[in-house]
Amino acid sequence: MTVAKVVGTLLVGAAGGLLFYRLRIPAGALIGSMLAVALYNLISDKALVPYGVRLGIQIMAGAMIGMRVNRGTLESLKTMALPVAIIVVSVLAINLIVGFALYKVTRLDLATCLFGAAPGGIVEMTLAGEALGADTPKVALMQLVRLFSVLSFMPFILRGALTLLNRPPGG
Repeated sequence: MTVAKVVGTLLVGAAGGLLFYRLRIPAGALIGSMLAVALYNLISDKALVPYGVRLGIQIMAGAMIGMRVNRGTLESLKTMALPVAIIVVSVLAINLIVGFALYKVTRLDLATCLFGAAPGGIVEMTLAGEALGADTPKVALMQLVRLFSVLSFMPFILRGALTLLNRPPGG
């Protein structure tokens, strides 16, 4: 029965991921898979991904992130040191402020609040949160809402800012 649950979960996830990917939804493979499996689990209560598979996924995610680093990336750090330092300090400060505020005003645990408020990728924040004891479905939901919100509003914000600056997009 466990094998059937795992296979069913993976098939439902693959179907949802491929559907959203083909619909060209941003982060569609991830979001479609997550929503499809969540719906499957709500209906059947049979979704299952064993720990060994989750560990393998974390390793794969780490490998995918690592393969993005190349010599050009490291060379660009010379000219990017100050902007990167400002971004890191600012993002960490904002993340800590928002995470602790959420922790104080909600009944969520601190790890869930910090990883849910972090401005990283859904996969990365959810997997890191899982490794450190966060409530992963809540982290994933917080990250999903953040991603949808940013992707929905940022084009309008950018267009408005560029209009105020009298510059065409991309120019």
